[in-house]
Amino acid sequence: MHIGFITRRNHHIWGGDLGVIYKLARGLKQLGIESSCAPTAFELQNVDVLVVSNSNFDQRTMVEDLDLIGKPYVVLGFHEDILTYYAVATGFEKYVLSCLGYGLPTDNGLEYAIERLIEMPHIVHYYGEAPKRTVLYNYALMTNAALCIANSPTEARFMKRDYPYCKTAVVPVAPGLVTNYAGLPDDSFIRWIGLPSKSYVLQVGRIEGRKNQFGTLLAMRNIDLPLVFIASRAFGIQYEAACVEAALKWRKAPTIFVSQNLKPYEEGSVKIVPFPQDNPLPDEILLSAYYHAGLHLHPAFHELPGATFLEAARLGTPTVASEWCTITDYFFDRVNGHSNLDGRIVYAPPHHIQDMENLISGMFGKQFTPLEDHPSLTYNDVDSARDFALALSQTF
Repeated sequence: MHIGFITRRNHHIWGGDLGVIYKLARGLKQLGIESSCAPTAFELQNVDVLVVSNSNFDQRTMVEDLDLIGKPYVVLGFHEDILTYYAVATGFEKYVLSCLGYGLPTDNGLEYAIERLIEMPHIVHYYGEAPKRTVLYNYALMTNAALCIANSPTEARFMKRDYPYCKTAVVPVAPGLVTNYAGLPDDSFIRWIGLPSKSYVLQVGRIEGRKNQFGTLLAMRNIDLPLVFIASRAFGIQYEAACVEAALKWRKAPTIFVSQNLKPYEEGSVKIVPFPQDNPLPDEILLSAYYHAGLHLHPAFHELPGATFLEAARLGTPTVASEWCTITDYFFDRVNGHSNLDGRIVYAPPHHIQDMENLISGMFGKQFTPLEDHPSLTYNDVDSARDFALALSQTF
């Protein structure tokens, strides 16, 4: 079987969906299964089955292309719970932007106060946007697919909720450096950035509203610890610029943005450090950043589950995670009914600032043994590819 992966047209911008495709392609090659990648279906007409990625995009044009080509296809869903998180995430972002002076046209004259948001986190619902219509637009894509691949049982439930007649299979293909990594990282990050080991709080991920750097900055506003963001290139610049403003307005302790997008900058306690030569951050530096952090923080409104959680758990770094992410599917504690991995991961709703602040203060600096043999962390490229190929073979 020759498998053709359709990548995003803007495949020069890194994202988890591309990471999964490349992970599967690597694993399939080691298994002796032929695969190809291209940004359009028309460049993959010699394959046996096509793989479409990401049901959070409007894929109506893709459906037209697939109809013309007439080949069977599979969907790698990345089907996040958009009906739940989207309104809250956009409302949270708009409210914080208004506190920074950006304003909401319909609420001229209203004084926006962070204190109000912290006391009443539910007010973000009032300012949220209606969910994107991709759930409706992609109905034909999902229901006509031979198979829809989910990363976790929770994601499969989202798919079945939104597209009751789609066929699903669970293959944990979330990318992560740690699945192919042995040993412990070096000190390359702390030497480069100039911070002592275990002295800082770390968030890794593209700077955008869904990743919720605003939540991190607000939860850290009263905590006198260095805060480090490591962020690959983002799709929009307003949120990034606003995060820098928020750090200047609400943080007194050092805030460092290690960014692929932003230019070098330093003002007050805020510093921007660009990626070396605009290239992706080398794996050894990224792993070093995780390992030497005193706490990993990622209050995203949604992740599936996010390689960042897996990497921090593997390296023994405590984590404050979003309660809305599917990380519990990967580290489920059948006794306690929640994913805590002996207490190294704790959870808060992503818009509850005071809850996050309390958890950060309680978790920072706790020591945990690096995980080396947990099934979610030893599941490598070949394992993912083997289960993916098995799901396809049972379908075709």
